[in-house]
Amino acid sequence: MISRISLLLSPIYSDPGIKMVALYRIDGVPVFIKINAPKREIAGTLYWLEGQIKEMLYQIFNRNLSEASFRFGDVRIHMYPVSRTLVLSIMASEEVSMYKLEVDVMSVKKQLGVLVGYEG
Repeated sequence: MISRISLLLSPIYSDPGIKMVALYRIDGVPVFIKINAPKREIAGTLYWLEGQIKEMLYQIFNRNLSEASFRFGDVRIHMYPVSRTLVLSIMASEEVSMYKLEVDVMSVKKQLGVLVGYEG
């Protein structure tokens, strides 16, 4: 299953402006992570992000949001719900095309939902 997730997420993490792509469970435990930057450069942000997953999913579902985004200097973090218990997180530099990222994410979310059996 991890190899299938990796294959589905490859169009996103193959972009050189993407620093990290991760699929987290609601409790903050990563299911899949691909990091395209020095770990020391993003370690603090990853630690913070893992602590926010449960609260962000709660906010996304209770407010019926399609995503949540944060900005840390020149880095953007986008969080997209995949199912009731999974969230796709992407850390991108400012040079990443948001249009291309959104198209890739919509395709990947649908495929990941099917993979994990989510109909919502």
